[in-house]
Amino acid sequence: MNEDKANNQSSDEIDLSQLFRSIGNGFRNFGNGILNAIAGVRQLFFDNKFFFVIIILTGLVLGGIYSQVLSKKFYKSTMILSCDYLNRKIVENTIEKLNLLCQEEEREGLAQELKIDVKTAKNIQKFESKSFISENDVVELEVLKEQLNNVAEAKKDLVKKVIAKLELENKSATQISIVIYDPSIIQNLDSAIVNYFKDNDYVKRRIDINKINLLEKKRKLTYESRRLDSLKSVLFKNFEMMATQSKQGSNNVILSDKYLTDPLSVFTQDIDFYNQIQYIDRQLYIQPDFEVIDGFTSFKEPESAGLPKVLVIAFLVSWLMGYLILGLWKFDKYLAKLSKQSN
Repeated sequence: MNEDKANNQSSDEIDLSQLFRSIGNGFRNFGNGILNAIAGVRQLFFDNKFFFVIIILTGLVLGGIYSQVLSKKFYKSTMILSCDYLNRKIVENTIEKLNLLCQEEEREGLAQELKIDVKTAKNIQKFESKSFISENDVVELEVLKEQLNNVAEAKKDLVKKVIAKLELENKSATQISIVIYDPSIIQNLDSAIVNYFKDNDYVKRRIDINKINLLEKKRKLTYESRRLDSLKSVLFKNFEMMATQSKQGSNNVILSDKYLTDPLSVFTQDIDFYNQIQYIDRQLYIQPDFEVIDGFTSFKEPESAGLPKVLVIAFLVSWLMGYLILGLWKFDKYLAKLSKQSN
């Protein structure tokens, strides 16, 4: 019986050793196959090096011609626009509309929308946009995400929806990029893009009503401030009378009046009105509900690929094309050989 157990253990050990040996041989064969393939590709290059030299030189010449003659250089400039009334979806729809107008050959529709001349419109390739988020906002958003995940670990789907909504709606600043062929026209486009968004009926109505509300509030605060000035004048006169009557031994002033018992509240209220009026003046001047944080800048370096980059791409493409042509040629020879054998 002991001999049977020993035989079973030895057979198990033999089976496991054979399994591991087979796995090792498989990996070894796979690695050798890769090395043989690389060696075959290398040998194919040296066996047909004159063919590769010709096709690579042809590719470099064509790449140079494309870069210097056929392709149009384009430039990219970016502006940052802050608007309390524009969300990400509205901006995306607006940019998509402008890009559709850019696809028209005559560009009259784009020129009409932006109120620019057709020549300038023809120099615009496309528009791009994305939300502009500062580093502090990114940190705050990440902290909020982590807090939501910790609080509602069991409701991850709901948390994801809330986070997606925050990322969509919580930012009013947008980075708008424009790709053009002539960098000299960028100064004309700065005001055109700003006015295009500002003259939007949805935005314009809200800007106008906000301005009306601020002016009306300023008028009310100014009126109340003048009334306080009159009240302060009366207080000064009353205090002078109190001082005079106290010297004469008379005490006829009614001290229960709230302004006489707490005169500092009048001055505090007056300062508060003054600060509110200053804040409104600042709002009317800066117009933070629609503000250009950073305008377009004209760059002289093109965004399109330069000659060195085009030549590198042309070299790689022509090199791969050489292998493809040789592979098709060998495959055709193989098919011809099969055809002869069948005949």
